[in-house]
Amino acid sequence: MPFITKQDLETHIWPEGMAVISRDDDDKINEAIQSAMMEASQYLTRYNTETIFSSVGTDKLKYANLITYIKDIAKWHFINVVNVQVDLELAESRYDRAIKALIHISKNVMNGWPLFEEDFDRPFLAGSNRKFNHDGF
Repeated sequence: MPFITKQDLETHIWPEGMAVISRDDDDKINEAIQSAMMEASQYLTRYNTETIFSSVGTDKLKYANLITYIKDIAKWHFINVVNVQVDLELAESRYDRAIKALIHISKNVMNGWPLFEEDFDRPFLAGSNRKFNHDGF
């Protein structure tokens, strides 16, 4: 079962509005949802989003806010097709808030959210200051 479905998106867009915008093509809705999940994943790189997005049932409850943010982003991607029965200013405002929330989440550790296990296969950066030289006096 997908992490977010068309039915889940009905909290953000009326079903009649989705039908008009998508012209009854669920692929457009699903594409907006997938795009939103991928965008969220780009902000949540410290978390194991594969595990998060594969959660079902009561396990999904701890991600309630994340689900709302992804639905806000999905709505924004979806309504860009056309703006029938949709308040674009509200959608843009909620999209912006969702992105800010994802940035906040990416900088903090959320209790109960799976982090990537530390491994040495992931690239890292290392550096130092320039060498101090007394010759400049």
